[in-house]
Amino acid sequence: MRITKSTRSVFFTLVFSLILSSTSMISLAQSASIKNGVACKKSGQTAKSGAKRYVCGKNPYLQPKKLTWMLRECPQTYDLYVDSKEQYEIFKDVLSSAGTEGKVESDKLLKGIADLEALMKTEVCKRGK
Repeated sequence: MRITKSTRSVFFTLVFSLILSSTSMISLAQSASIKNGVACKKSGQTAKSGAKRYVCGKNPYLQPKKLTWMLRECPQTYDLYVDSKEQYEIFKDVLSSAGTEGKVESDKLLKGIADLEALMKTEVCKRGK
């Protein structure tokens, strides 16, 4: 049986299409499993699922501390939160010496820090469902 050029090209096209479609299904299955709180293997690894970007690491709000996927913004926001708390401890003494206005500003700072932590727990670093 002779194989013509057109038969060969159809065969290669079919094989290539099959390979391409199977790799698409694999990547779709992998991206579907990536969400907040799902276990991952390598710290620092990044992935994208839909419009969201994730990073593998230890989420500061999950127990036990193990490697899980979290939104890319979670570690950055947590670092900002820790820095804010440290800076507040420095500034509260200075602001308290400024009288009533200082007390008002100190309360605003404290509320902002509390709002940041609430946002992290409920949105940025929350556990996936």
